[in-house]
Amino acid sequence: MPLARAVRKSFVDHLEELRWRLIASLAAIAIFSVAAYFFSAPILEFLITPLQRLGDYTLFFHSPYEAFLARLKAALFTGIFAASPVIITEIWLFMVPGLHKSERRVGLLLILASFLLFLMGAAFSFWLLLPWGLDFFMSFQTDSVRPLLSIGPYFSFLVGMILACGVLFDLPVILLGLVGMGILKSETLRKKRKWVIVSFFVVSAVLTPTTDPATQILLTIPLVLLYEACVLIAGWLEKRKG
Repeated sequence: MPLARAVRKSFVDHLEELRWRLIASLAAIAIFSVAAYFFSAPILEFLITPLQRLGDYTLFFHSPYEAFLARLKAALFTGIFAASPVIITEIWLFMVPGLHKSERRVGLLLILASFLLFLMGAAFSFWLLLPWGLDFFMSFQTDSVRPLLSIGPYFSFLVGMILACGVLFDLPVILLGLVGMGILKSETLRKKRKWVIVSFFVVSAVLTPTTDPATQILLTIPLVLLYEACVLIAGWLEKRKG
């Protein structure tokens, strides 16, 4: 009975700690988002950069509140990015007590790598994929068919592409985590290499907004390079364990 109470108390303590970690993370997002709102106009101008690089395009809003919502979304988007180090720290502090010393090093490296790879994917999407995709869609205009772009759909398109690329670039971290837990072997990664590369092409074809093979290859190449790096690191990790 005392053991059951101790286990229950420990579980309740963990839930309480998790609650406070979540509150701290949400508070950081709220604070940074409120601060970002005061700069939402230049932030929005920056997010429109991929479109303006293609020509003299103007975004419109078709309802009285659409521009206001766009600023709110831009502020929230910026707030989440700015608060991400706080969120990562809170996740790490919650995980640390249950990890061994060696696991702490690996866990910290994986979390930092995940954050950096996500940023790389977001930058890759913003500076390369988005301009290509927008240029493709704008190419369908004619003398009698002109684009009247709305800020709401544009922002949804932009955020969707950035998040998709950021998550894809985090794939090596997920695979290395599975290797570290013994669920996946480096030999399996080598044997499935061809199928994985084909899958990358399929995913790129789905995610990229154009039918241009060059755009799909542009997204596939860094994913293949990251996968190969993952295979090498996985083999090195297994040798260290062995």
